[in-house]
Amino acid sequence: MKTWLSVLTVLAVLIPAMSAQAQKADGKEPGLPSLNWGARIGFAATGTYITDAFIDGHKLTEYTQDTQVGNFAAVMLRINSQKMLVQSGIGLSFNKSSFFLDRNSWNPESESESEISCSYSLLSVTVPVQVGYHIVNRPPYCMSVFTGPRFRFTPKKSYSVQYNNLDPFDFTDSPTKLIVGWTAGLSVQTGRTFLDFEYEATINNISGQMHDVSGADPAPDYQLNRRVGIISFSYGIMF
Repeated sequence: MKTWLSVLTVLAVLIPAMSAQAQKADGKEPGLPSLNWGARIGFAATGTYITDAFIDGHKLTEYTQDTQVGNFAAVMLRINSQKMLVQSGIGLSFNKSSFFLDRNSWNPESESESEISCSYSLLSVTVPVQVGYHIVNRPPYCMSVFTGPRFRFTPKKSYSVQYNNLDPFDFTDSPTKLIVGWTAGLSVQTGRTFLDFEYEATINNISGQMHDVSGADPAPDYQLNRRVGIISFSYGIMF
């Protein structure tokens, strides 16, 4: 986190200074094109946050999560004014993460741990709808902040999940078909190239109802609702 803050601080200081020098050199105040499009690729670190965890009506209170790195690619369309921007597009994102739960954590008298682990990955089609503000708009140096929702469409066949330590049961779940997240980010552009730093927090539960496929009887009632937080970094080119 300190590294991210350091990078953003340096950018926030250097980019406006470079822009001021460029403006003095040519005496003009050029702006960005009113309409342009671009392509970008990047990496995304996904962390899982358990919102509700129940086993047979018992609420689990202790969990840990393992942040893992996936990747994504997208094309984007941006509409600019002198101060504001609106951008959207379509992308393909591969995200993965793991989490761990102590199934005995609901019982304060329990002295043993029985850890359930889950690893999952999902491939989704993403569509952001974001608005932003140009902090610096003096090409070739530009810096903008933006925010807005991102919609993720996740087909069932593109979702993979593995639960461990549930013997003799074999549980699985289905992904939520439409995942909605809220994003906030910073974009730094030099000429045609740009770097984006972004955080996304999902609003709705990303997993559907769990069900046992082992055929064992009776199967316990598991409910592990979760959301994700995604920190991403991308490199792109504007046309």
